[in-house]
Amino acid sequence: MSKDNTENITIVLDDNKLKKVLKIKDVIKVVEEGFRKKGLGLVSLPPKIGPKLPVKGAFSDSMSVAVCNKRKKLEIFGIKWISSFPENVKKNIPILNSLITLNDPENGLPIGVLKGNWITAIRTGAVSAVTAKYLAPRKKEITVGIFGLGLQAYVHVIAFKAIFKNVKFILLNHGDHFIKAFLKSFPNENFQITKNHHEVVRNSDIVLSVTTFPQKISPYIYAKDLKKDILILPVDYGTRVDPELYKHLDEIYTDDIPQYELKSRIRHYFPENRPIIKKEIGELISKKYKRGNSPKKILVFNLGIALFDILTAKLFLDKSRKLRA
Repeated sequence: MSKDNTENITIVLDDNKLKKVLKIKDVIKVVEEGFRKKGLGLVSLPPKIGPKLPVKGAFSDSMSVAVCNKRKKLEIFGIKWISSFPENVKKNIPILNSLITLNDPENGLPIGVLKGNWITAIRTGAVSAVTAKYLAPRKKEITVGIFGLGLQAYVHVIAFKAIFKNVKFILLNHGDHFIKAFLKSFPNENFQITKNHHEVVRNSDIVLSVTTFPQKISPYIYAKDLKKDILILPVDYGTRVDPELYKHLDEIYTDDIPQYELKSRIRHYFPENRPIIKKEIGELISKKYKRGNSPKKILVFNLGIALFDILTAKLFLDKSRKLRA
């Protein structure tokens, strides 16, 4: 081994290579286990934070995590460095871009440097799928209403199809160009499409919002449109939720309370009447929560935490080694 360990670092900066190895069902399993470990107190996870950028709408975050096994022995640790530049859409390049670095738990040496774009996308879809597995209404057929027609919408369709035997989708038409491009990715899927955001919510058992982050709260989801039994998953934080909706909910959770408290200080993400959250999804899963049949209005803020990026990156390394063996 060379002294600087350079020969032993896996470097993958091509998302296509990551896509070939990472399968949604495998990522869902890893995410579910990650939630369980977080609920058991086996995860060290500082809230993501980054420097202020003098660029309109742009931000950058440093996301670090350390994960232990059930014997409390360090299993993996690493960091994700991510930036978001909304104006990139005009340049036809991704808005979100990131790199993930993994370290050897035995000696701290770097073992992997991976492009984070696809990992971010697929782990986010898996997080929503795991959340829905535990908290979605118990029905033979689930209808998912989706706001947003980008990469996250694409991955979420795949993720929900992986956990529900019978699922259909309602899409908000944000523009004919966007809807045509999205439909090309699913030539055999029979989507319901509407230009009315109220109609999306009224007909959905799960409401998923995966839009870009507007500079102020611009709601699509209103209390008056909710079914009695519904799960709301606003991946774009509170920016698409009507501030009056929160008082009509039965339960509300997040993936990480400290991060929720930190991000809540940024006013355009959440309103002044933001809900107080006392329980995380990891706690439910670690305690083997089972959703009853009684109707509930549930909202979950999955804010995107490094835990699932690092575990998904580790999954890639593990599977890659097996393929080479």
